[in-house]
Amino acid sequence: MVAEPGHQLGKTWFALGCVARELRMGHHVLYIHYEEADAASTIERLRLLGVPDTDIETGLRFVAPNRPPHTEWLCALLQPTPTLVVHDGINEAFTLLGAEIKDVDGASEFRRRLIRPCTKAGATTLGCDHMPMMRDHARRDAYGSVHKGNALDGARILLENIEPFGRNMRGASSVYVTKDRPGRLRAHGNPTKTPGKTFMGVLVVDDMTGGPDFLLELYAPKDEQDDAPAGTVTLPELGDIVHQVIAALPNHTVDSLRKLYAAMRQADQPFRENSIKMAVDDLVIAGRLNEVRGKRGATGYQAVTTAAGENF
Repeated sequence: MVAEPGHQLGKTWFALGCVARELRMGHHVLYIHYEEADAASTIERLRLLGVPDTDIETGLRFVAPNRPPHTEWLCALLQPTPTLVVHDGINEAFTLLGAEIKDVDGASEFRRRLIRPCTKAGATTLGCDHMPMMRDHARRDAYGSVHKGNALDGARILLENIEPFGRNMRGASSVYVTKDRPGRLRAHGNPTKTPGKTFMGVLVVDDMTGGPDFLLELYAPKDEQDDAPAGTVTLPELGDIVHQVIAALPNHTVDSLRKLYAAMRQADQPFRENSIKMAVDDLVIAGRLNEVRGKRGATGYQAVTTAAGENF
Protein backbone atom coordinates (compact mmCIF):
# COMPACT_ATOMS: atom_id res chain seq x y z
CA MET A 1 0.00 0.00 0.00
CA VAL A 2 1.48 3.34 -1.06
CA ALA A 3 0.68 7.03 -0.64
CA GLU A 4 2.48 10.33 -1.07
CA PRO A 5 5.05 11.19 1.63
CA GLY A 6 3.75 12.81 4.80
CA HIS A 7 1.36 12.07 7.61
CA GLN A 8 -2.44 12.06 7.82
CA LEU A 9 -2.99 10.27 4.53
CA GLY A 10 -4.71 7.16 5.88
CA LYS A 11 -2.22 4.33 5.29
CA THR A 12 -1.99 3.33 8.94
CA TRP A 13 -5.76 3.65 9.41
CA PHE A 14 -6.30 1.36 6.40
CA ALA A 15 -3.87 -1.16 7.86
CA LEU A 16 -5.41 -0.98 11.33
CA GLY A 17 -8.88 -1.45 9.87
CA CYS A 18 -7.61 -4.78 8.52
CA VAL A 19 -5.95 -5.59 11.86
CA ALA A 20 -9.15 -4.81 13.79
CA ARG A 21 -11.17 -7.18 11.63
CA GLU A 22 -8.73 -10.04 12.18
CA LEU A 23 -8.54 -9.48 15.94
CA ARG A 24 -12.33 -9.37 16.30
CA MET A 25 -12.49 -12.73 14.50
CA GLY A 26 -10.15 -14.22 17.10
CA HIS A 27 -7.13 -14.38 14.78
CA HIS A 28 -3.51 -13.51 15.53
CA VAL A 29 -1.83 -10.46 13.95
CA LEU A 30 1.86 -9.50 13.84
CA TYR A 31 2.46 -5.75 13.48
CA ILE A 32 6.07 -4.78 12.71
CA HIS A 33 6.48 -1.00 12.97
CA TYR A 34 9.80 0.30 11.70
CA GLU A 35 9.02 3.97 12.45
CA GLU A 36 7.45 3.94 15.95
CA ALA A 37 9.17 2.75 19.11
CA ASP A 38 6.13 1.48 21.03
CA ALA A 39 2.59 0.24 20.56
CA ALA A 40 0.75 3.08 22.36
CA SER A 41 -0.62 4.77 19.22
CA THR A 42 -1.53 1.45 17.62
CA ILE A 43 -3.45 0.27 20.69
CA GLU A 44 -5.24 3.63 21.04
CA ARG A 45 -6.46 3.41 17.46
CA LEU A 46 -7.57 -0.20 17.78
CA ARG A 47 -9.64 0.76 20.82
CA LEU A 48 -11.26 3.55 18.80
CA LEU A 49 -12.11 0.91 16.22
CA GLY A 50 -13.97 -1.00 18.90
CA VAL A 51 -11.51 -3.86 19.43
CA PRO A 52 -11.83 -5.18 23.01
CA ASP A 53 -8.69 -5.07 25.16
CA THR A 54 -8.87 -8.83 25.60
CA ASP A 55 -8.66 -9.35 21.82
CA ILE A 56 -5.73 -6.94 21.59
CA GLU A 57 -3.91 -8.66 24.45
CA THR A 58 -4.40 -12.18 23.13
CA GLY A 59 -4.23 -11.58 19.38
CA LEU A 60 -1.80 -8.71 18.67
CA ARG A 61 1.96 -9.04 18.65
CA PHE A 62 3.66 -5.65 18.13
CA VAL A 63 7.39 -5.25 17.55
CA ALA A 64 9.53 -2.19 16.77
CA PRO A 65 12.95 -3.34 15.48
CA ASN A 66 15.97 -1.11 16.13
CA ARG A 67 18.61 -3.38 14.61
CA PRO A 68 18.81 -5.58 11.49
CA PRO A 69 16.05 -8.22 11.53
CA HIS A 70 17.02 -11.89 11.33
CA THR A 71 15.02 -14.76 9.92
CA GLU A 72 15.32 -16.62 13.23
CA TRP A 73 13.55 -14.02 15.34
CA LEU A 74 10.96 -13.40 12.64
CA CYS A 75 10.10 -17.11 12.54
CA ALA A 76 9.69 -17.06 16.32
CA LEU A 77 7.20 -14.19 15.98
CA LEU A 78 5.20 -16.27 13.52
CA GLN A 79 4.21 -18.75 16.24
CA PRO A 80 1.27 -19.07 16.57
CA THR A 81 0.74 -18.37 12.89
CA PRO A 82 -0.87 -14.96 12.30
CA THR A 83 -3.42 -14.45 9.55
CA LEU A 84 -1.98 -10.98 8.88
CA VAL A 85 1.49 -9.44 9.13
CA VAL A 86 1.80 -5.66 8.73
CA HIS A 87 5.12 -4.08 7.77
CA ASP A 88 4.68 -0.37 8.57
CA GLY A 89 7.49 1.86 7.25
CA ILE A 90 9.11 -0.21 4.51
CA ASN A 91 11.86 2.30 3.69
CA GLU A 92 13.02 2.22 7.32
CA ALA A 93 13.06 -1.58 7.07
CA PHE A 94 15.42 -1.25 4.09
CA THR A 95 17.68 0.96 6.21
CA LEU A 96 17.76 -1.57 9.05
CA LEU A 97 18.67 -4.28 6.56
CA GLY A 98 21.46 -2.12 5.13
CA ALA A 99 19.74 -2.39 1.75
CA GLU A 100 19.69 0.38 -0.86
CA ILE A 101 16.13 1.55 -1.51
CA LYS A 102 16.76 2.35 -5.18
CA ASP A 103 18.52 -0.92 -6.04
CA VAL A 104 16.83 -4.06 -7.31
CA ASP A 105 18.90 -6.07 -4.84
CA GLY A 106 17.47 -4.02 -1.96
CA ALA A 107 13.90 -4.94 -2.84
CA SER A 108 14.90 -8.58 -3.29
CA GLU A 109 16.64 -8.62 0.11
CA PHE A 110 13.55 -7.17 1.80
CA ARG A 111 11.28 -9.77 0.26
CA ARG A 112 13.64 -12.66 1.00
CA ARG A 113 14.26 -11.80 4.64
CA LEU A 114 10.99 -10.21 5.76
CA ILE A 115 8.16 -11.20 3.41
CA ARG A 116 8.77 -14.79 2.36
CA PRO A 117 9.00 -16.22 5.89
CA CYS A 118 5.56 -14.70 6.59
CA THR A 119 3.89 -15.99 3.45
CA LYS A 120 5.58 -19.37 3.85
CA ALA A 121 4.00 -19.61 7.30
CA GLY A 122 0.58 -18.95 5.74
CA ALA A 123 0.13 -15.27 6.62
CA THR A 124 -1.08 -12.44 4.40
CA THR A 125 1.32 -9.49 4.41
CA LEU A 126 0.48 -5.79 4.12
CA GLY A 127 3.22 -3.20 3.66
CA CYS A 128 2.94 0.58 4.14
CA ASP A 129 5.20 2.53 1.77
CA HIS A 130 5.65 5.99 0.21
CA MET A 131 5.45 7.41 -3.30
CA PRO A 132 8.29 9.70 -4.46
CA MET A 133 8.04 13.28 -3.13
CA MET A 134 7.86 14.79 -6.64
CA ARG A 135 6.12 12.00 -8.44
CA ASP A 136 4.80 11.49 -11.94
CA HIS A 137 1.03 10.97 -11.58
CA ALA A 138 1.24 8.19 -14.16
CA ARG A 139 3.64 6.31 -11.88
CA ARG A 140 2.16 3.60 -9.72
CA ASP A 141 5.23 2.31 -7.85
CA ALA A 142 6.53 3.22 -4.41
CA TYR A 143 9.68 5.26 -3.83
CA GLY A 144 12.84 3.42 -4.87
CA SER A 145 13.31 0.52 -7.25
CA VAL A 146 10.39 -0.42 -9.49
CA HIS A 147 11.24 -3.98 -8.46
CA LYS A 148 9.22 -3.28 -5.30
CA GLY A 149 6.13 -3.46 -7.46
CA ASN A 150 7.33 -5.81 -10.19
CA ALA A 151 8.06 -8.59 -7.71
CA LEU A 152 4.77 -8.11 -5.88
CA ASP A 153 2.61 -11.23 -5.89
CA GLY A 154 -0.72 -9.72 -4.90
CA ALA A 155 -2.27 -6.26 -4.97
CA ARG A 156 -0.77 -2.78 -4.88
CA ILE A 157 -3.10 -0.26 -3.24
CA LEU A 158 -2.71 3.48 -3.81
CA LEU A 159 -4.19 6.14 -1.51
CA GLU A 160 -4.71 9.69 -2.80
CA ASN A 161 -5.69 12.14 -0.09
CA ILE A 162 -8.92 14.17 -0.28
CA GLU A 163 -9.01 15.56 3.28
CA PRO A 164 -6.22 15.14 5.87
CA PHE A 165 -6.69 12.72 8.75
CA GLY A 166 -6.22 13.79 12.36
CA ARG A 167 -7.71 14.11 15.82
CA ASN A 168 -11.15 15.75 15.84
CA MET A 169 -11.08 15.77 12.04
CA ARG A 170 -12.82 13.95 9.21
CA GLY A 171 -10.21 12.56 6.84
CA ALA A 172 -10.75 10.92 3.47
CA SER A 173 -8.61 9.32 0.78
CA SER A 174 -9.49 7.77 -2.55
CA VAL A 175 -8.44 4.12 -2.76
CA TYR A 176 -7.12 2.64 -6.00
CA VAL A 177 -5.72 -0.71 -7.07
CA THR A 178 -2.75 -0.32 -9.43
CA LYS A 179 -1.68 -3.96 -9.53
CA ASP A 180 -3.91 -6.97 -9.06
CA ARG A 181 -2.47 -10.45 -9.23
CA PRO A 182 -4.32 -12.74 -9.89
CA GLY A 183 -7.05 -10.20 -10.71
CA ARG A 184 -9.69 -10.68 -8.02
CA LEU A 185 -10.05 -7.05 -6.90
CA ARG A 186 -10.56 -4.97 -10.05
CA ALA A 187 -13.97 -6.53 -10.68
CA HIS A 188 -15.23 -4.72 -7.55
CA GLY A 189 -14.03 -1.27 -8.67
CA ASN A 190 -14.43 1.22 -11.49
CA PRO A 191 -11.78 1.76 -14.18
CA THR A 192 -10.20 5.21 -14.46
CA LYS A 193 -8.69 7.09 -17.40
CA THR A 194 -5.25 5.92 -16.28
CA PRO A 195 -4.50 2.41 -17.59
CA GLY A 196 -4.10 -0.12 -14.80
CA LYS A 197 -5.57 2.19 -12.14
CA THR A 198 -8.93 1.06 -10.71
CA PHE A 199 -10.98 3.15 -8.28
CA MET A 200 -12.07 1.00 -5.34
CA GLY A 201 -13.80 3.58 -3.14
CA VAL A 202 -13.17 6.21 -0.47
CA LEU A 203 -11.62 5.55 2.93
CA VAL A 204 -13.20 7.82 5.58
CA VAL A 205 -12.08 8.22 9.19
CA ASP A 206 -14.43 10.52 11.11
CA ASP A 207 -13.31 11.72 14.56
CA MET A 208 -15.24 15.01 14.55
CA THR A 209 -16.74 14.25 17.96
CA GLY A 210 -13.44 13.26 19.53
CA GLY A 211 -14.22 9.59 20.09
CA PRO A 212 -17.85 8.70 20.92
CA ASP A 213 -19.05 8.61 17.31
CA PHE A 214 -15.70 7.53 15.81
CA LEU A 215 -16.16 5.96 12.40
CA LEU A 216 -13.91 4.20 9.90
CA GLU A 217 -15.54 3.11 6.66
CA LEU A 218 -14.47 2.20 3.14
CA TYR A 219 -17.25 3.34 0.82
CA ALA A 220 -17.54 1.46 -2.44
CA PRO A 221 -17.81 3.33 -5.76
CA LYS A 222 -21.31 4.66 -6.36
CA ASP A 223 -23.34 4.68 -9.52
CA GLU A 224 -24.68 8.01 -10.73
CA GLN A 225 -28.23 7.10 -9.79
CA ASP A 226 -27.23 6.76 -6.11
CA ASP A 227 -27.57 10.51 -5.65
CA ALA A 228 -31.01 10.76 -7.27
CA PRO A 229 -33.20 10.86 -4.13
CA ALA A 230 -31.41 13.84 -2.53
CA GLY A 231 -33.33 16.59 -4.27
CA THR A 232 -36.73 14.94 -4.61
CA VAL A 233 -37.65 13.89 -1.06
CA THR A 234 -39.29 16.14 1.53
CA LEU A 235 -38.14 16.17 5.17
CA PRO A 236 -41.17 14.13 6.38
CA GLU A 237 -40.52 11.59 3.62
CA LEU A 238 -36.86 11.45 4.62
CA GLY A 239 -38.01 10.84 8.20
CA ASP A 240 -39.95 7.80 7.02
CA ILE A 241 -36.85 6.49 5.24
CA VAL A 242 -34.64 7.05 8.30
CA HIS A 243 -37.17 5.28 10.51
CA GLN A 244 -37.33 2.31 8.13
CA VAL A 245 -33.54 2.01 8.01
CA ILE A 246 -33.20 2.06 11.81
CA ALA A 247 -36.15 -0.31 12.27
CA ALA A 248 -34.45 -2.82 9.96
CA LEU A 249 -31.32 -2.92 12.14
CA PRO A 250 -30.83 -5.44 14.99
CA ASN A 251 -32.99 -4.43 17.98
CA HIS A 252 -34.28 -1.59 15.78
CA THR A 253 -31.32 0.41 17.12
CA VAL A 254 -28.35 2.35 15.78
CA ASP A 255 -25.48 3.20 18.16
CA SER A 256 -24.74 6.73 16.93
CA LEU A 257 -25.41 9.30 14.24
CA ARG A 258 -22.24 8.26 12.42
CA LYS A 259 -23.43 4.66 12.34
CA LEU A 260 -26.78 5.92 11.05
CA TYR A 261 -25.11 7.88 8.24
CA ALA A 262 -23.25 4.71 7.27
CA ALA A 263 -26.42 2.61 7.45
CA MET A 264 -28.22 5.09 5.19
CA ARG A 265 -25.45 4.89 2.61
CA GLN A 266 -25.44 1.11 2.77
CA ALA A 267 -29.20 1.19 2.21
CA ASP A 268 -28.62 3.23 -0.97
CA GLN A 269 -30.05 6.37 0.67
CA PRO A 270 -27.12 8.84 0.33
CA PHE A 271 -28.74 11.96 1.77
CA ARG A 272 -26.81 14.84 3.27
CA GLU A 273 -25.82 14.25 6.89
CA ASN A 274 -27.40 17.53 8.00
CA SER A 275 -30.72 16.53 6.42
CA ILE A 276 -30.59 13.13 8.14
CA LYS A 277 -29.90 14.81 11.49
CA MET A 278 -32.89 17.15 11.06
CA ALA A 279 -35.07 14.15 10.22
CA VAL A 280 -33.82 12.38 13.36
CA ASP A 281 -34.66 15.41 15.51
CA ASP A 282 -38.19 15.49 14.09
CA LEU A 283 -38.62 11.75 14.67
CA VAL A 284 -37.53 12.08 18.32
CA ILE A 285 -39.97 14.94 18.89
CA ALA A 286 -42.73 12.93 17.21
CA GLY A 287 -42.01 9.94 19.45
CA ARG A 288 -41.04 7.68 16.57
CA LEU A 289 -37.42 7.42 17.78
CA ASN A 290 -36.14 7.02 21.32
CA GLU A 291 -32.70 8.23 22.33
CA VAL A 292 -30.60 5.43 23.85
CA ARG A 293 -27.08 5.13 25.19
CA GLY A 294 -24.65 4.07 22.48
CA LYS A 295 -21.06 2.88 22.64
CA ARG A 296 -18.39 5.02 24.34
CA GLY A 297 -20.95 7.59 25.51
CA ALA A 298 -22.48 8.28 22.10
CA THR A 299 -26.20 8.94 21.66
CA GLY A 300 -27.97 6.16 19.79
CA TYR A 301 -31.51 5.86 18.50
CA GLN A 302 -34.14 3.12 18.67
CA ALA A 303 -37.09 3.02 16.29
CA VAL A 304 -40.52 2.79 17.91
CA THR A 305 -42.25 0.01 15.99
CA THR A 306 -45.58 -0.33 17.78
CA ALA A 307 -47.66 0.10 14.64
CA ALA A 308 -48.44 -3.13 12.87
CA GLY A 309 -47.03 -1.88 9.62
CA GLU A 310 -43.70 -1.00 11.23
CA ASN A 311 -42.82 -4.39 12.72
CA PHE A 312 -39.67 -5.81 11.16
